[in-house]
Amino acid sequence: MTGMVKQTISSEFRNVDSTQSSDHLVQYLEYADSLPETRQIKVNSYGYLGLKKGDVVLDAGCGPGYDALRMAAIVGRSGKVTGIDLSERMIAIAQEKTNGSDLPVSFRKGDIRKLDVVDATFDAVRVERMLQILDHPGQILDELVRVLRPGGKLVAIEPDWEMFVVDPGSRDTARKFFRFCANQFPDGSTGRKLYRYLKERTMQNVTVHPEPLILHDFALASKLMNMEPFLAAAEEQGVLARDEIVAWQRELKEADTEGRFTFVGMMFAVEGRKGESDLNLP
Repeated sequence: MTGMVKQTISSEFRNVDSTQSSDHLVQYLEYADSLPETRQIKVNSYGYLGLKKGDVVLDAGCGPGYDALRMAAIVGRSGKVTGIDLSERMIAIAQEKTNGSDLPVSFRKGDIRKLDVVDATFDAVRVERMLQILDHPGQILDELVRVLRPGGKLVAIEPDWEMFVVDPGSRDTARKFFRFCANQFPDGSTGRKLYRYLKERTMQNVTVHPEPLILHDFALASKLMNMEPFLAAAEEQGVLARDEIVAWQRELKEADTEGRFTFVGMMFAVEGRKGESDLNLP
């Protein structure tokens, strides 16, 4: 095992179709979508977009299609939702969900860093947890703004791993762990940067909506943040020692048993409106 780095959820999601654990990734997304706490953040984002009947919407990095299907129900038959994802596996699953449905939604494979879409196509664009995974988030946002019509709205939802906390337990261990997690992404602190990113692209009425994910169940929080794979990788890379990990987890599990465990993961949903004169970006 020497020299072999454990794969984590971040590295797997960067290349879904080539990983041997694509089923695991699908199951993870299904689990995350099923939780009331995470589902509420998604529902809030639809509200930030201000979706209405007849809107034409892009779900950028749509995954298995959960959000696209819900947004399609909002825009109705006079509207249209398009889901685009780089993974053939994700697109196939999303398309299966449309069987027997008359919702105005379609899915196709594509790279959101270079969209095969003409300028000013969509009334609204939504992207969630993609900017942290892919390199060059500015390039992605340039494309999303390009395909947004003047006056249309963009909403980006991203976590900030260095703003995750747990209690009780060693603060030093927690800091090292969550910083390590952040470093497993091209940018695990994307959430805090979304306001700047949208302002740099001349978006108007940019508004930050903090979306804290608060959990008091250790098993649930551990599964949602993929704690075990991240801890294994942190130990393998010498960031955390085995005895440090054991002691920290023992404290967290004891607190959970006694009903005094807390996890808070900070998410940011940031909305902006494209200016009426911004038909093209340089």
